[in-house]
Amino acid sequence: MALNQEQLTIFRVQKERLGKMLSDASEVINELNMTSASENLSKLSKKVEDDKFKIQIVGTFSNGKSTVINALLGENVLPAYALPTTAVINEVKHSDSKGAILYFRNPLPDNLPNSLSPKALEHMKAHGMENIPPLRVDYSEIEDYVVIPLGEDPKEMLLESPYEKVELFWPLPMLKEGVEIIDSPGLNESETRAHVTMDYLTKADAILFVLAADKLCAQDEMHFIENNLKENGFTEPFFVVNKYDLIQEREKERVKKFAELKLSNYSTNPIFFISAQLGLDGQINKDDKLYETSQMGLFSDKLSEFLTKDKGKLKLSQPARELKRVLNNEVLYKAIPSQRTMLDSSLDELKRRYDQAKPQLETLKSNKAQLVSKLQLKIEQSKLEFKRFVNRNYLSLADMIPGWIDEFQPENKFSVIPTKKKSEIIVSEITEYVSSKIQEQQNDWKKDVLQPIIEEKANYIFDSATQDLTKIFSEIDAINADITGNHDIDPDSVPLWQRIAGAAGGLLLGDVGLAFSGGMNGLSKDLAKTAAFEIGAGFILGILGLLNPFTIAAILLAAIIKSWKSGASTAMKKTKSMVSDEIVKQLSNSADEKSTQMAESICNKLSEVADTISSAVDNEIHQTEQQVESIIEEMKKGQANIDARKSVIDSCEAKIKEINTHLDELTFELLEQK
Repeated sequence: MALNQEQLTIFRVQKERLGKMLSDASEVINELNMTSASENLSKLSKKVEDDKFKIQIVGTFSNGKSTVINALLGENVLPAYALPTTAVINEVKHSDSKGAILYFRNPLPDNLPNSLSPKALEHMKAHGMENIPPLRVDYSEIEDYVVIPLGEDPKEMLLESPYEKVELFWPLPMLKEGVEIIDSPGLNESETRAHVTMDYLTKADAILFVLAADKLCAQDEMHFIENNLKENGFTEPFFVVNKYDLIQEREKERVKKFAELKLSNYSTNPIFFISAQLGLDGQINKDDKLYETSQMGLFSDKLSEFLTKDKGKLKLSQPARELKRVLNNEVLYKAIPSQRTMLDSSLDELKRRYDQAKPQLETLKSNKAQLVSKLQLKIEQSKLEFKRFVNRNYLSLADMIPGWIDEFQPENKFSVIPTKKKSEIIVSEITEYVSSKIQEQQNDWKKDVLQPIIEEKANYIFDSATQDLTKIFSEIDAINADITGNHDIDPDSVPLWQRIAGAAGGLLLGDVGLAFSGGMNGLSKDLAKTAAFEIGAGFILGILGLLNPFTIAAILLAAIIKSWKSGASTAMKKTKSMVSDEIVKQLSNSADEKSTQMAESICNKLSEVADTISSAVDNEIHQTEQQVESIIEEMKKGQANIDARKSVIDSCEAKIKEINTHLDELTFELLEQK
């Protein structure tokens, strides 16, 4: 795959133009002694410059995810086997030479696989098994880290990896063009690895969901699409039906119609039917006809267009809007007029007004601190309520387990001779069924119960602060006007929560900062939705992680074999009862710890907003103090410095207006871009 060069050139030119505007604006407003705003724009400029197109590959194992990636890249970069292989996130990035960097989890999982690479284990031990720095490894060794150890003890294969991710560096043109490819563990390999995959979804620019034509739209695939893509607002995944060449010619049309029937409501993009292996072979062997047969070209072109036009437009329009807000609301409308009026005042009068305002500014700082303390107290008080709420969910779930297991009829039956393997198979079948029921029930709980409660609490905590915050910012404006003599500022020109986001760094705050732009309701809804997705998904997978069939089978093995002597029917009944009791026990034993962890995670999200409020007020007060003090220093040096300062302000104003004109041109281009 190569990005469409015409579209890529347009994007690059626009990106460079915006980057230069951000850089120029940062320099100009720094001359106006607006250091906080200047630093924010400088960071935003770097973010625009460094931003990459991230493509995440998602799907169940054996559908050919790694082969699809290799076909996109045109080389055998990742190991690809018919069995589940990817144990951790692999980020494929550009470098002039091949290599890999291994990142470790902190803290490490409690149980580590015995099959760890000796090199990695030695590195971990050398750093005390905590806060382990990344380890650079040769690209030829990557299979020692990214591949699940096939042939090992089944329990070993399910253990959580000690690695957070692996960065793979490859000298390929597509990667040099600004693309990064993320290979995810299979959704049906284990709950811990599925968690890794889901954590990454919000970071991706394009999600490629790989399905297999010969086993299309399995239950677990549709469950993930419905509950983790659609329900969380991912409306633009690319559904890629791989291994289409393996379908008999007379069946191909039927397969297409079935795929469209099942998938068309879940994406705005068309469904693609490809053969990744033929596409890869065609590129490696330079066989254009084979590549054309694979249909990889058609898919690559659409993906390229989506990235460079749709996602490229979004990557530029958001920082462009933030720059526009700073230039107009913060600089042209407020800072420049205020500095001019101060310079036209007498030094003694300006110092008198500033000295008179200092106690008021200190009072505002104190009021802010008290307000934030109240918010943090409310958040802390909510923690116990969140814990009780989550704990009740655990207990309710435990009550459902016996009924689910009682109604379930395993396909496998007990034979005459009891064996450990047969026992494990039956226990595994029961626990897999319970896992599916838990996931189904908890996804509904996440959407219908968890998200509304977080939203309600966010409203309760922050809605009460709106009046006090409005008063604080109004007083900042009033003090600013009294000091500078500029009374033309309209305090209502920027919505409160948008102003808070801007003062605290705007887009640099990430999801929480973006949520502010929608006002208070937008904040609560977006915050709740994000928290329910990230925290709720992890919570569900934490529950499922308790249901290790091999562990449960090992615990119950002797009792199961003993019950076998009572006859197959009685043995099944007793086995189901024992498995039910063990699962309920696992849930009950972990309820308190898991509920505490989830409550803390939710409260941490809420605390981020409180910290943002604190930073926003501090920055506005600091900016007022900094500008006044800089003008006083210039005035102390005499009229020549005052005149020079006025000249600098005039020059800055002209430059800002020029940047604004170019920004309007770029914004219009982005709006008109089809």
